[in-house]
Amino acid sequence: QAHCSSCVSYHPIPRAHLVQWQLVSMRMMFLTSFAVFLSFGQGAARETCEPGQAERERSLLQQKAATTLVSSEEFLHGPRLHGLVDFNPEERPEEVQSKDTSLCEEDIFARPELCPAGCPYAAEMKDEFCHFRCVKKQECGLLGTVENATIPDDRLMVCRHCNVEGCLHCVPAAPGQKGEKLEHCRQCMPGYSLTEEGECEMQGLGFFVGTAVVAVVAVILVIVWYVRVASKPCVNPEGVAYGFECRDRMRLTEGSTGNVYPLSTNLLQCNVAGPGTTALFRYQFALLVWASTLLLVWFGFVLFVSSDLLILGNRAAESPQMLCAIIEWGHHRQMDLIWTKVSWLCFAYVFSFAGAIFYAVQQTKLFVRANLQEATMASFAAKLEGLPPLPGAQQVEEKVKTAVTAATGHEPVAVSVAWDYGDCKKTIETILEQEMEEPEAEAHGDEPPPTGLIAKAETWATDQVLHAWHVHLEHHHISEQETKSLLNSMFSASCAFVIFKNQEAQQKAIKAVATSGVAVDHVACKLTPCKYAPEGLFWHNMGVTPQQRTGKIGMALVGLAASCAVWTFILYIPYALYMSSFSYANGDEPGEFSEGLFICLVVGSQIGLFVVSSMGAKYAAFHSEDETQKAYTMYYNAALILNLILDLALQTYLSYLQMVGVGAHTSDGRLLGSLDSFQEILESYPVQKSMGKLLFVYCWPCTFFVPFLAEPFAVQWLPQHLAQYIVGANKKIKGENAEKAFELGEMEQGRYADCIFNVILVVCIPFISPAYMALTFAALIFSHIYLYLYDTVKVLRYVRKFNFSGPEVHWLGMQLFAIPVSILAGALVFKANQMSGDGTLGSGFFKGYSLGAAACGAMVLHFILHLSVLEFVVKPLGDADEGHTSISFAEAAKTNPATYLSMNPIHCLRSKYILKHNPPQVFYAPGKEELAKTNPSIGAFYEFHGNSPKAKK
Repeated sequence: QAHCSSCVSYHPIPRAHLVQWQLVSMRMMFLTSFAVFLSFGQGAARETCEPGQAERERSLLQQKAATTLVSSEEFLHGPRLHGLVDFNPEERPEEVQSKDTSLCEEDIFARPELCPAGCPYAAEMKDEFCHFRCVKKQECGLLGTVENATIPDDRLMVCRHCNVEGCLHCVPAAPGQKGEKLEHCRQCMPGYSLTEEGECEMQGLGFFVGTAVVAVVAVILVIVWYVRVASKPCVNPEGVAYGFECRDRMRLTEGSTGNVYPLSTNLLQCNVAGPGTTALFRYQFALLVWASTLLLVWFGFVLFVSSDLLILGNRAAESPQMLCAIIEWGHHRQMDLIWTKVSWLCFAYVFSFAGAIFYAVQQTKLFVRANLQEATMASFAAKLEGLPPLPGAQQVEEKVKTAVTAATGHEPVAVSVAWDYGDCKKTIETILEQEMEEPEAEAHGDEPPPTGLIAKAETWATDQVLHAWHVHLEHHHISEQETKSLLNSMFSASCAFVIFKNQEAQQKAIKAVATSGVAVDHVACKLTPCKYAPEGLFWHNMGVTPQQRTGKIGMALVGLAASCAVWTFILYIPYALYMSSFSYANGDEPGEFSEGLFICLVVGSQIGLFVVSSMGAKYAAFHSEDETQKAYTMYYNAALILNLILDLALQTYLSYLQMVGVGAHTSDGRLLGSLDSFQEILESYPVQKSMGKLLFVYCWPCTFFVPFLAEPFAVQWLPQHLAQYIVGANKKIKGENAEKAFELGEMEQGRYADCIFNVILVVCIPFISPAYMALTFAALIFSHIYLYLYDTVKVLRYVRKFNFSGPEVHWLGMQLFAIPVSILAGALVFKANQMSGDGTLGSGFFKGYSLGAAACGAMVLHFILHLSVLEFVVKPLGDADEGHTSISFAEAAKTNPATYLSMNPIHCLRSKYILKHNPPQVFYAPGKEELAKTNPSIGAFYEFHGNSPKAKK
């Protein structure tokens, strides 16, 4: 209130504003009646009943006018903080030039109107915070105004600080100096070079121009290729029709009818592809409930306390006087309402932790119920580990079966031995394709070779697409003798899967050898329950030993770190240097182009990290899809979190340097550069504004929406669309190859990584000003509603048949949720400490490094507590009730073509060529159930009922 002594122009308050103030007072009376519902902030809520609260609820300028019982037009019309009604939007005060020439002799607090023509430039006073005086161009920096604000800005009509783009140390002209060049740079920021004219020029600009040119040329070439392919006549309608029929057969179908599930299927309850699928959708739905609850509670504070919570921290300032008014108002208003943030954080932390544990208990019971109610293939199988290398020329399956029977007293139905064939995986796949392909797909007339550069380039590009689809129009035919020779030369891997007649026999067999093991060739092997469904096993990786995998994991981590470094130094740092050239003050902020470029960089980095993380997880050569997805989730989240920290830290630091250079100050009038405490810098309005804007743009739409919006087009629609043209234009693509071209994609559990990272982002918002709370949570909810609906359609229509029966990936998702809850604990410590202070920057019980230690300590302690409760309280619930179903393996296998026998490629080939079964065990591929042959003596019980493209023929 002390600054109001400078306000010497007195006018009666207009009636419209008296009405507005009455409305505010009535609103406060309404809020007081609801204060009883606010438990945590009772002390703060009681303050709303004290005299003067109405003034605190108004904008800063209204407060000053009300305190002195006077008002000028400057106070009543600007700045338009929340609570002021814009009665005449066509006459914005900051765009109206005053005609009062007496203002040339006065300094006024945060005047919004333009200065009169006689002294058209607003200059900030040196010794009075947020007071401005109207001066002439040559008077900038004189008459008691800020001495280094000597640059008359004809756009803003202010005397501003020196501000050269990309400059770290800028030198302004002397007060009253005339000429065109009134500012020049002495030292540029990193990434910029100083020119002879005193300007800063971005380095490496040619690289970005060259990259853009290459990208444009590549896009043009792709468009030309697409147009040429799409313009070709369809000469192979049979191949296209067959491909679509096979595509339909690959979808998930109801076991009883064989029809596809309707899109209205409730995947929260209906088990369409194992309990793991149900858990995945419940996880997404639980996150929606979590975010919606926290948003509703926040809106409760907005409704019953103050709607200023919706704007604190994101109000734009188009002039220095507007900025300083918003800074002071925002800081004091934020401290008045900080109890609401602390109350919300208390609720958010308790609700998140308790809800996470409750959810974990329910989902653990879900898997127990699913295993008891619906017999899966894992219910009848046990994994025999520690098997010695056995040559393929022996009857290995019979040897293992005899050893298990002798050790357990329970004769297995069959044994599926894993083999070390990683080096000849492509050959095995070719043999299996020969086994399943139709004779009519073999011979077709050769087309003439392409002539001309464009035609050859088009053919090359088309061949690359076909190769990515595993479509091989010409390949070496492998004879029966070559197949037998290859199978005989193999050695078994260290494990085998033993199938028992029922679940009771499986459990008894495991208990019988729990201590002694199973002796195979005088080597004791361990018999354990199967964790993974047969559809999720990578049989070609079974020969990889734990020692080899450790080395592969290390290489994957090195590759991931290198990718992050390359992306950061080649693309992101130059962008950050460009963004840091903005002062984020007086309207000097990035425009739409800069934000669009930021979106492209963030989305591009996430796609790049997704590809690298996926490649790293597959390179590690895990034995199962679940283990691969767990590794991918951890790689991807670790890379994203590291990328986020680097992005925010680098951008904030460079922005801080630039704001210091232009003389940005805090709410108490101190220069930002004079703050020597990291805590004070972090709590200051300019830094909060910069971080808030950057974090929100990082969240929306970069991370929350854009990648998922493009996924249906890039992953589902585009491959089918291209297959239609490519297959239709080539008569050689028939049968198996047409099926591969139209093949549906695979369902993966990597969605946990997307969900967790989005939640981590949204819980970082409480550290900054309140304005972005509602926006970010609302954006998260909107995006994840879309994501839930998209995944529903994807599972029911656009992926091959799959089965997620294991809980491991879902369990990892529940463990990773400890990270956002830990961040909430840290935010609670940070904000509670801020509330414990006296309202000034850096005040509070903890100061400096002790505050960082307290916040980090709270995060670490909760993380340990969270994981401990999951491990020692929740996890045992999954083993509490050990029961078994009455269904036998023979009954279950009649309706399930995917078993540990039919999914093992080498076992199926050995059944035909080495073991001479008649009929042999047929390899199962989604959509080819009709190829299966029943043979109970070898454990093949599946009976095909229904129509298929091949059955019709």
